[in-house]
Amino acid sequence: MENVSQEKLDPKRWLSLIAVSLGVFMALIDTTVVNVALPSIQTNLNASYSDLQWVISAYTIVFSVLLLIWAKLGDLYGRKLMFIVGLIIFTIGSGLDAVSTSIGMLHIFRAVQAIGGSALMSLSFALIGTTFNGKERGIALGILSSIIGLSTASGPLVGGWLVDAFSWQSIFTINLPIGIITIIMASLFISNQQTHHATGSVDYIGMLLSTGTIFSLVFGLVQKEMNASWGWDKMQVAGYLIMAVILFILFIWRQRTAKNPMMDLSMFKSSSFTGAVLVAFFLGAGLYGFFAYLSTFMQNYVGYSAWDTGLRQATISGFSLVLGPIAGMLTNRLRHGYMLATSALFIGVGLFTLSALTTTTATFADFWPAFIIIGIGNGSINPPMTTAAMSSVAPRQMGMASGMISTFMQVGVSFGVVFQGLHLADGYQAGLAKHLPEVTGASATTIATLHKALVDAGPFSGHMIVMSKQLVKAPFAHELQIAVRKAFDQGFISIIRLDAMLLIIGGIVAAIFIKTGGQGDSK
Repeated sequence: MENVSQEKLDPKRWLSLIAVSLGVFMALIDTTVVNVALPSIQTNLNASYSDLQWVISAYTIVFSVLLLIWAKLGDLYGRKLMFIVGLIIFTIGSGLDAVSTSIGMLHIFRAVQAIGGSALMSLSFALIGTTFNGKERGIALGILSSIIGLSTASGPLVGGWLVDAFSWQSIFTINLPIGIITIIMASLFISNQQTHHATGSVDYIGMLLSTGTIFSLVFGLVQKEMNASWGWDKMQVAGYLIMAVILFILFIWRQRTAKNPMMDLSMFKSSSFTGAVLVAFFLGAGLYGFFAYLSTFMQNYVGYSAWDTGLRQATISGFSLVLGPIAGMLTNRLRHGYMLATSALFIGVGLFTLSALTTTTATFADFWPAFIIIGIGNGSINPPMTTAAMSSVAPRQMGMASGMISTFMQVGVSFGVVFQGLHLADGYQAGLAKHLPEVTGASATTIATLHKALVDAGPFSGHMIVMSKQLVKAPFAHELQIAVRKAFDQGFISIIRLDAMLLIIGGIVAAIFIKTGGQGDSK
């Protein structure tokens, strides 16, 4: 593998790390910060439940689709330039989000914001991987990885504080000053070595095929998520997934035959790189997709406010700040596959512990041991994953490698959210069928009516029915509330265990495939 000589390292490299970290933090936190603002957006913009889902999906779909495109544009026209362009688009999109006066406007401007956010995430690892060298690279990637772990988990905390203290618009307006500062820092401190670009023509066909593949895959999953009652064979779901497979086959064919392909498939000859992107998928599916459900559980069923929920989840995210840089330093000494396996095992054990502690009376006082175990794993898993990927390819391939890690993780989140949602709904409905008949003091007709209303409302909104003014005065209100909590817990525990298994599988993959780090320098 090629290395940047120590003499050529930019003296402003640590300031460039700050600029890149700020950009990544803004891009990723906006995938979760909006969750706690949805009730306020619904009231202010008179939005339906489907409208609110698209506030999230408009961002995640565009974000996922463009990750590889930005990686290639960075290779072609310079990563520094493309990163700054992404910052400008993201900042403008954030401002437009804040001035939206209708839900349709917000959907469009969230997509604009995601165009820029995708660039920031896609280019970040490559910028750092080619700016630093040797031991410093591991430390720098560890710091950047800790920011990624922190941003993903701290969205509810930041969003809860902003919404409670100001308004839902503030979750977007706060990006304006931060975005301007980051643009200035990126212009001044990111090395001009990052302005170089590759030679050759642009593989427009490859770009279109990759975009179509990821769009079809993610949109098909989103369709299933938003319409849980639809079967997988429904054309609005299956059609997109089949199209994704067809376009993916065409994309691979194009990359094998094109003179200047969009992606260098030789990267996947490295078992360590292949292992790293697979771990990114399992991490996205098994942990980062879970945070949305954890926030819903803590707010809607345990009873915490948005701020209190975020504050308690900081028990998980806070470890990233401490363990990220430490794990980054250890990547120079320990085999990356074993580090990843250990971190994934911690997360898996923490999730299984959380499932055992989940009861109808459980609060944070019961959950904190599980949160700490998950936090240790989350805080230490990103540095060896990104370092394994970056150290498995040549510097000229780091841009695409960075994009692949980000893409696999984001697609993993989409998979995780959909399959977790299905498990939650199935467990919730089975729990209602089991526990509603146990409610005494209500007629069979009343129970049947409540059962239909609770199923229609779904696991996210079921608590709103049993806490309504009409029902809280009923003599059976307390028993009804416990029955609904038990039903939600049944589904929630099932997705926790599913996520735990995904992380353990990811750890096994890492131990087998990833051979970089420590004494092993095999790719």
